Amino acid sequence: MPAEVVNRRGALFGVTARSVRTGRAEPVIVEAFSRGLDWFRPAAALYAGTVVWRRHDAMLRPWVAFTVIAVLMAFSLALLVFRRRTTGLLVAEVALAVGGIFATLLADHPEDVAAGQFTLPTIWAAGCVAGAAVLHGRLGGFVVAAVIATADILEVGSPTPTTWHNILLLFLLGVLIGLAIDLARGSLQRYEQVLAERERLRERERLARVVHDGVLQTLAFIHRRGEEMGGDGAELGRLAAEQERTLRRLVSQDVVNPRPESTVAGAAPVALGDLRAVLGSHEGERVSVSLPGGPVLVDGERASEIDAAVVAALDNVDRHAGPEARAWVLLEDSGETVTVTVRDNGVGDEPEHLHSAAQRGRLGVSQSIIGRVRDLGGSAEIVTRPGGGCRVVISVPREESA
Repeated sequence: MPAEVVNRRGALFGVTARSVRTGRAEPVIVEAFSRGLDWFRPAAALYAGTVVWRRHDAMLRPWVAFTVIAVLMAFSLALLVFRRRTTGLLVAEVALAVGGIFATLLADHPEDVAAGQFTLPTIWAAGCVAGAAVLHGRLGGFVVAAVIATADILEVGSPTPTTWHNILLLFLLGVLIGLAIDLARGSLQRYEQVLAERERLRERERLARVVHDGVLQTLAFIHRRGEEMGGDGAELGRLAAEQERTLRRLVSQDVVNPRPESTVAGAAPVALGDLRAVLGSHEGERVSVSLPGGPVLVDGERASEIDAAVVAALDNVDRHAGPEARAWVLLEDSGETVTVTVRDNGVGDEPEHLHSAAQRGRLGVSQSIIGRVRDLGGSAEIVTRPGGGCRVVISVPREESA
């Protein structure tokens, strides 16, 4: 069952339900940015008030400037108490910033405005850009930066180099903070998917143990007793064996959804698959497969190559071991290496005859098994003797060597 997809945009501090797996509604960096902005706004309003106080004697209408500063400070202090962040609240904040920028035309002399004098909100308007980036990622930061930049250009009339410098800083602020927020939210979502996958694996393993301890053992008993009884009992035992194999494949099948394993930026995602499910599909009337209890996750391409080598070994059993021969496949996981053993009770062969098969044009062992495993950085050992069957041991590193 995939992890729940939660849209967290525009919803912080109680608006979004906390994840039952991580216990978080937002990544840590998002909450840290939001708390930092809560204290930045009143500090920026205080700075804007200081700038106005220092030059209020030279203003055309200083009361307009003090009114704007009072409104910005009141709004900033209110956000320290009201902790919910929504798009509507962001729109109100942007409207106050734009209104404060245009109010500069009323508070200052036209020649001061044309000369590039600070707007009334000064750096307070940058908080809107950062807040939009926190709520809506880099797209939100870019859009609000464009709105503030347009207001700055319209206010000054003829932009000065300082105006363009401040506009560039606004865009960098919005896009870079937004990019960090988008990456943090994506990482949290992937982490929740990993936790959900772990929960699914544990539940499947629990069900597999229940089935193994009950149904599979009962079917195996029916199979054994049916063969002992003969006649109709043997037919019943054959059906029980067939159902046992089908059910065993079902409970062992655990192919995980592809997910990125590489944490390096720009690296291609690596799809992992459970080797148990790949090899478990070979279970049959003449083939028994023994698998570990937990998942054996390897790269999808390596799993396909290992399976192809096993198929070649089983094909040799079918062709050369004799009509009554049975095969056993054992999968072992030792951490960095996975080992697959294919054993049969067939007629066997002379070791020299097997080793000279490639010279006689028979490439099944030398290429399909040994060559394929060698390409994976592993090794294949083949042991056989006349009348003693054959054993193929395939050992392959879980990951490709650097």
